[in-house]
Amino acid sequence: MRWLQTLHDKWLNSRKRRVTPAIRSRRIDWEDLLDAAGLKTAEERQAAVRDAEKIPQLKLHRLKGRPHIVLKIEVPHESEPWLHAQFGSQTGAEAQQAALAVVEQFSAKSHPLLPEAWNAVLSHLKAEFALPHAVEPFRWREANRVEELLKLLFDLTSREWPEGTLIRDASTQIGRDSKYLEAQQSFIERALELLLGRETPLEALGIQTSNSVLHYSGPLVLHFADHSKPLDLRFESTLSVAELERATQLTTTAQRILTVENRKTTFLQLTRADVSRSTLILATSFPTQAVRLLLQKLPPDLAHFHFGDTDPAGWDILRKLREVSGRAVHPFHMHWRPKPNASPLTQRDQQILSRLLADPRLTDCHDELHAMRKDGTKGDFEQESLGRPTLEQWPFYE
Repeated sequence: MRWLQTLHDKWLNSRKRRVTPAIRSRRIDWEDLLDAAGLKTAEERQAAVRDAEKIPQLKLHRLKGRPHIVLKIEVPHESEPWLHAQFGSQTGAEAQQAALAVVEQFSAKSHPLLPEAWNAVLSHLKAEFALPHAVEPFRWREANRVEELLKLLFDLTSREWPEGTLIRDASTQIGRDSKYLEAQQSFIERALELLLGRETPLEALGIQTSNSVLHYSGPLVLHFADHSKPLDLRFESTLSVAELERATQLTTTAQRILTVENRKTTFLQLTRADVSRSTLILATSFPTQAVRLLLQKLPPDLAHFHFGDTDPAGWDILRKLREVSGRAVHPFHMHWRPKPNASPLTQRDQQILSRLLADPRLTDCHDELHAMRKDGTKGDFEQESLGRPTLEQWPFYE
């Protein structure tokens, strides 16, 4: 009975955020229910009434004095377990406990590369699910999906991926179908951001994807074999890898490139502050394929600055940009700043810091890196802590 399935779905949706028993039983408009179920003809709708009348667990509310007209259908409190049983669904409390059990199960696993971050994200999920709140992409009402995503997150981050690993190869190497990781990309990238505390595309792990997108602001001209395409839209714009690959070269009237780590706040603030349009501003954490293509096709003498966080992972992004840019990349407002009760450096942070100090490309940054190591904390590392730009042109901050 389609109408019963629709009734269950509507009723469950109205209960989905509750883990305590509802105070009132749920009544649903009968005509709206039949419309939602796709019952259009009078015969279908009359058959639905006859079927409902045969189900003692449900109650029909009729128009007074005209009993042939059904106004609403009610699911009484005592019938809720019956409705769950018809479709194999769970109460809110059961779903919550199932999700918490999944988190507890993964809390027993020791992460080989990111033990502190792994434990922190599971503690966060446990606290939020107990309220209960969803933490995207993890939803407490979907325990099986929570388990699927946590397993994928663990498998992806428990190894070092060789640079340029194709996404379908990565998918099979972790025991999934070759197209699985592509289908899950948007979800797992949100999970990676939750785990690592910063926007983290799969490409940051070394996994090459096919749908890389450039987020930028500023004057840009794409040159093709037979024509040129000027682009100078105000504020944020995007370009696909396909467009960048077709271009033979890129030019700009901007005087410099500024790559910015945080796309959701600092990048947007700077795009609005650059009134003179003298800076080509790119949003990037670890440089994606789209960012690399743009840097390769811009004039090599164009000055390049990078504005990022000043924890070890932030400096590692600068290191990677220097590796792929083909030009000098100057740190922009990147200084280690002390902060009371700052987050201590994790085991993974210490490993990254040692690698940075050993890299000859970062000798000019040693003072900042040594200051962080000496303090043993990340300090006031987030670029957002500098606040909004105070100038409407380069260098944006007084």
